[in-house]
Amino acid sequence: MAHYFTNDIVKDAPEEITIHFRDFTYKLNSNAGVFSKDKLDEGTRILLETVLDNQSEPVSCLDLGCGIGPIALILMEYWKHTEMTMIDVNQRACQLADSNMKKYRRKAKIICQSGINEGQYACILLNPPIRTGKAMIYSLFDQCMEHLATDGHFWIVMRKQHGAQSAIHYLQEKGYEVEKMARDKGYWVMKISKAGN
Repeated sequence: MAHYFTNDIVKDAPEEITIHFRDFTYKLNSNAGVFSKDKLDEGTRILLETVLDNQSEPVSCLDLGCGIGPIALILMEYWKHTEMTMIDVNQRACQLADSNMKKYRRKAKIICQSGINEGQYACILLNPPIRTGKAMIYSLFDQCMEHLATDGHFWIVMRKQHGAQSAIHYLQEKGYEVEKMARDKGYWVMKISKAGN
């Protein structure tokens, strides 16, 4: 007999997954009901590679929609002095991210909530939750730009067929500068800055 789980009741299926990124290998705690629970999502990998190749170490960084924490964990391997904040709406993901940070002796502020309520960040990374729909995604874009430091950079990865070009138009109409930094396997990575920076 089939079992169906709503968003509120997700089965508990803890597992350890192995992620390889450049010279590093991580064994991360994962579980059912979290984003990309069994691997490093391809869009996330392309985003990380592009950011590390093009962004100097920032004073502060926000990993929005952090999931179980691979973005922050990998960035902190390279950025030794960055103050890292992680936000996710999924409580289980936040608990797993916390356990993974402790496993690798990393210190980050982990907040379980929807969106950004406070703070200014020199660097923000987002792999948008496409399934939530355009209105939610654009709301996240607006929040990111509101909480981006004047000379900061906001990084997004999106598939072309998931509306990357529309996202660029939306951000440009708001008066922001958008640079396409990478195209790989159908993914685009964009760097967004406040005008004049």
